This record gives sequence, C-alpha cells and structure tokens, in this order.
Amino acid sequence: MREGTISIGKTESDGVEIVSLEGEIDLTNAGLVREAVDTTTSETVVLDLSAVTFLDSMAISTLDGSQRRLSSEQRSLVVVSPPATPSAWTLRVAGIDGGMVCGSLDQALVTALARHTAA
Repeated sequence: MREGTISIGKTESDGVEIVSLEGEIDLTNAGLVREAVDTTTSETVVLDLSAVTFLDSMAISTLDGSQRRLSSEQRSLVVVSPPATPSAWTLRVAGIDGGMVCGSLDQALVTALARHTAA
C-alpha cells in the first residue's frame, strides 16, 4: 500500500506478522500505520522502521497507542529501529522504552519468538 509519503508492507515469519514502513510517518498518514497494526492477528507484531526517514509526534503517539492496544489484548509490539537511522534518534529523544526497540529485524524476530514461546 502506498499513501502520500509512506509505503506499508506486511509479511509473516514463523507466525510473527511484520509491518514494514518506508518514508515519513506524520499527522497525514499515522492513521494508516495504526490501521496496519490493528489488522494484525499474531501474538507479537514486529513494526520495522528501518526505512523510515521521519517521525513526528503523531507517529510517536501512534506507536504508543498501538503498543497499548496490543498489550490490552495480551499481545506485544516489537519495533525495529537500527541505531544509525532517523527513527532511532527520534525514539531515543522521545524516551521510547529500549525493551520494545530492537536494532535489527533478526533481533526483533528472536525477541518476538521468545515472547511467543514464553506466553
């Protein structure tokens, strides 16, 4: 799906749904990100921000809301944000919990599968 300045893709790996984003996440398209996460069904969802070039406060609010919604359903969200990316800087400044953020997709999948087997 492509809308405005964001591209959203969905894949699956070992029962974990991966929502991959590319471009800018802001007020104009944060609802699309929320919808992409809300339509998942796996116990753990990986949100890959590796190719995200910009996050505004609405994007941060959307991430927080998605994490809260999944948690209320006994599900979890793992965010991929490699250290040298714009998303990593924004998440650090916003104080987003490091326990939710992984530096690579591989690390996020290991975390997701560990959460799945622990449940």
